[in-house]
Amino acid sequence: MLNNLNTHRNYLHTIPEIALHEFKTSEYIRKVLDEECVEYHSIGTSTVAFIPGTIDSCLAFRADIDALPLKEESNNPFKSKVDGMMHACGHDGHAAMLLTFIQEIKKLINSGVKLQKSLVFIFQAGEEGAGGARFIVADDYYKSKKIEAIFALHVYPEIKVGEFAVKSGCVSLQNINLDITLNGKGCHGAQPHKGVDSILIGAKLVEAYQSIKSRNIPSYEHFLLTIGAFHAGTVRNIIPGSVNMLGTIRLENISLIPFIKERMEKINSGFETAFDVDINMHFEPFYPPVINDKKLFEHALHVLDGKTVFTDISLSGSEDFSFYSQNGTPGLLALVGVRDEENGYVCALHNNRFDFDNKALTHGVEYFLNILKEFKCI
Repeated sequence: MLNNLNTHRNYLHTIPEIALHEFKTSEYIRKVLDEECVEYHSIGTSTVAFIPGTIDSCLAFRADIDALPLKEESNNPFKSKVDGMMHACGHDGHAAMLLTFIQEIKKLINSGVKLQKSLVFIFQAGEEGAGGARFIVADDYYKSKKIEAIFALHVYPEIKVGEFAVKSGCVSLQNINLDITLNGKGCHGAQPHKGVDSILIGAKLVEAYQSIKSRNIPSYEHFLLTIGAFHAGTVRNIIPGSVNMLGTIRLENISLIPFIKERMEKINSGFETAFDVDINMHFEPFYPPVINDKKLFEHALHVLDGKTVFTDISLSGSEDFSFYSQNGTPGLLALVGVRDEENGYVCALHNNRFDFDNKALTHGVEYFLNILKEFKCI
């Protein structure tokens, strides 16, 4: 098992590709599937593989495959060979686990083990901001499979190797994309009275948005609003005519979305009146929250009996695994620990020094194999 994990993860780590452009990654995945004589269907750079059992009812397993636009600064001997891109969220590990899982299943089948339920394996492109799961759930090949449950693992550096985190209910948050343009009036930096200072007003606007959390949302609600990009001007002595902002909102309670949008629109309108500016806002709810199925959660606890399992850990980020449950398919997203302080594997996800020992992935493959036993697939 570890040899296969090393082969897959080490190679995939060298060829990181960003969302929906995972051409070399998907080529490698399909090459391995061909070698294992596993049927698959291509959906762009996503790949849906299928191993038939004696009945049509399926269990599905998903791994995301895309990387991030970060320059790697880890000490990994198999570090990224692509300048400005790296697997900083562990999707190379997810793909390696799923490929190795398939190879373990093929070994069992070749040894005479009968596969009862059919199995679907999703190597999904574009999790990082592109919502690649949407294209899979809309595809006729995927929809033709009678999937009764879908599972996924995410590497997690906040818990130790061999530990797991899984909970019932909300495990990651709804995200809302914000694109905001504030138009003022450009002028000479030494004559601010002749213009409308878009930077000053934009800064005040960012501050005003934060009042939604502190003054309009009950304290018990999980709600975050972040402006992550603020672009204006090119030189020191010119007040620019406009500011462009990019932001994100994360929340659990989706019933708050209309109120939040209305509140932001009222703040924008007030600023337009008070400062004689024009504000255009694109408010786009995107990834729904991931809601883990209660019964699948109970199965997972049985599968992980004897392991250290945290049942109170959620992701503050968003995950497009949520799209697989939109049609009523029960889903379960669990976290597998990769933290190893003794060997220096302590960096957070999306950090340009994030890394882990491939041995940590063996626990994930074993978890998937035990899911098959739990559901009487083998």
